[in-house]
Amino acid sequence: MKNYKRILELKVFDLQDVCDLTKNINTAKSLIRNLLKDGYIKRVKHNLYAVCDLEYGQVIPDQYMIASKIKDDSFISYHSAFDYYGVKNQMFYYVYVSSKKRFENFEFDGYDFIFINNKYDFGIEQKGKVRVTDKERTVIDCINRTDLAGGDEELFMCLELMGKLDGDKILKYLSYYNSQKLYAKVGFMLETLNDGFGVSKEVIEECRKKINKRTYYFDSEVRRFNNKYIGKWNLIVPEIFVTRGRTLYW
Repeated sequence: MKNYKRILELKVFDLQDVCDLTKNINTAKSLIRNLLKDGYIKRVKHNLYAVCDLEYGQVIPDQYMIASKIKDDSFISYHSAFDYYGVKNQMFYYVYVSSKKRFENFEFDGYDFIFINNKYDFGIEQKGKVRVTDKERTVIDCINRTDLAGGDEELFMCLELMGKLDGDKILKYLSYYNSQKLYAKVGFMLETLNDGFGVSKEVIEECRKKINKRTYYFDSEVRRFNNKYIGKWNLIVPEIFVTRGRTLYW
């Protein structure tokens, strides 16, 4: 029970974490085997374990804690970050986990954990035992990859609920991506929903200055469904982005 209490504080752990507690690898391996046998912990995947509630046997850490421990650099991203911030419209039983270190997708406790390759180290926050993209990077990433944001309708509804954003962060992060198309997409969204985001007009104008005369499709969905050309941003966007209004219902 003493060892369980020590491990309980970890919530999610691997062999090295137990070695750090016991100071002996063989003792650590034996402890993990016994805890698994007694139902005090569950194996999430190879060399990753989650603590269980002693009364009901349910896993204690949530999907965000588990995802943040898969790799030493892993973090919650895309629609799963929307989910973490409580702005989702639909319930998805998968978790997008970004990392520079590949892992095989797996299922645990009703969730599919999906690897997303990460190239950037900015805009990631540590919130207790959870690592997640901050709101500004979440917005940019989801606008950039609508397929990982749940699609156009889900993206728009999540953005409506996102609240205030830091315009300076938006511009700094966009400079790292250095994509004229992304400047156009983000600028258009900031302008369309700025009554909620509250960024300055100067931030939106900076986005506009970064675009060229080339016309871009917002995403692949636009090529298949109704769409509208926005001359100011040289963008062809889903028609629903223009006709949506400011209510929370379609």
